[in-house]
Amino acid sequence: MKKRLLYYGIWAAVLFLTEIIIGTWLNDVRLIRSYGGDVLVIPLLYCLIRLFTDKWQGLLPFLVCCIGFVAELLQAIHLSDLLGFERGSLMAVLIGTSASWWDVLCYIIGMVLLYLAIGIRSFLTKK
Repeated sequence: MKKRLLYYGIWAAVLFLTEIIIGTWLNDVRLIRSYGGDVLVIPLLYCLIRLFTDKWQGLLPFLVCCIGFVAELLQAIHLSDLLGFERGSLMAVLIGTSASWWDVLCYIIGMVLLYLAIGIRSFLTKK
């Protein structure tokens, strides 16, 4: 268990710091700023969930991707506006303010990359 906590904790921290760097410092690199964070959020959520459970290992990347889909749906119905959050506020940023099919594609890419990483790790650690 400690090994799992260390492994997924380190990955979650690295991915979270990468998300912060993308969100704060890479405004001039439009491709990364627009899509990189959306691709990486799926592995980040996966690592955070894996800190607490070993269940649903094969299905978890798909379930995390579905969380991204739900977030996009909530943005499509303008949930942050419905809840009265001002644009630019922390809660509005966390929920999001605009839905995009490109974001959905990024979540799918993040899920596929996550499955690839899991497969590669499994292959490399087989005895």
